[in-house]
Amino acid sequence: MKIQSFKFSNHKENWHIQEVKFESLNLLVGGSGVGKTRILKALNLICDVAKGRNRNLDDLEWSINFSHLGKNYRWELKSSSIKNEEILINVNESEQTEIVYEKLVRYNDDSELEILLRNDLGSKFNNEKLPKLKRTESAITLLSEEDLIIPVRQAFRQLIFNFETAQRQRFMLMAADYDDLTIIINEIEKISNKISISSFKELFTIGRLPVIKAFCLQQFLPDDFNEIKEYYIDIFPEVKDVRVGSERNSDGDARLSFEIQENGIEDWIPQEQISSGMFRTLIFLIEVINAPEESVMLIDEFENSLGINCMAELTDFILDKSPNVQFILTSHHPYIINNIPWKTWQIVSKYGNEVRVRKASDIPALDTASSLDKFTQLINLLDWEEFSE
Repeated sequence: MKIQSFKFSNHKENWHIQEVKFESLNLLVGGSGVGKTRILKALNLICDVAKGRNRNLDDLEWSINFSHLGKNYRWELKSSSIKNEEILINVNESEQTEIVYEKLVRYNDDSELEILLRNDLGSKFNNEKLPKLKRTESAITLLSEEDLIIPVRQAFRQLIFNFETAQRQRFMLMAADYDDLTIIINEIEKISNKISISSFKELFTIGRLPVIKAFCLQQFLPDDFNEIKEYYIDIFPEVKDVRVGSERNSDGDARLSFEIQENGIEDWIPQEQISSGMFRTLIFLIEVINAPEESVMLIDEFENSLGINCMAELTDFILDKSPNVQFILTSHHPYIINNIPWKTWQIVSKYGNEVRVRKASDIPALDTASSLDKFTQLINLLDWEEFSE
């Protein structure tokens, strides 16, 4: 998947994101409170709806253009908080929202195929009239087994929202149902003699926690797990080794956790004692290296918990991987901003209830500034109300 553009409105709270156009690498920059995180959260909400996860669709509206496997799609949706007696009876809730308009098209330069359309006149799929659809769920979820919808669902499964990954796992030791973990291992063992990193990524990594991804790599693709270790040790030369430890408790649960070993120290350092910056770096490497091609990674405040010793290597790592994985990042840190190519900057500003985004390459003052002056010019531009007029 590659997100080409999107726009989003929350009519209930009366805020709007004007159309944002994305490239392979995108660094959202702007002052605090202008809407950078809001953009990422809106994309994550759209992704959740496409995957059938329960989200509050209270007076929302969006249009998103994306590509997947060489085909271009546009998905439009509008919801309403109008109370509907039929919905109230079915879901047994005091208030519910309904989808009042939805459209999915596949297009190229010369033509457009309408895959589905839903409005107050009814619903159509591939030009065939449909029976009444459940109005609290997207038609993409309701028709997920249809051949025209399958690639769309696959596309949204490859969006990785890294907003809270490190925070969520920082002090959490992964306790998995042992039987479920055994099933995963058995599935891999059946094809272990012919498994490749690409098939592993497609079959076993999407939607799984990083510690499970790393454990499976360690067990069945040690060369690829060693690639993660090598990157990690390059960033932290004091580290000698990395592993995922596993044990089974009395309840039959599998306990998985990361451990590192430092030079000159025999004992392994358990996950809960790994520093936050070192832990976040490890999670980041695992997520990116395991991401299937055409994945999209959304990372808010990329610099969080990272020391200066991590930033250079991880910035270079992103630049190296961006041809295969789309990155949409936010950052306030001068080092990150200065070391990511200025033409990938997306300047975010807020005017009243609207979030606006401009490509840095469309701002003449940045194009004419020297490489040393671009960051200074950026700071000045963020203070000029008229720069986006």
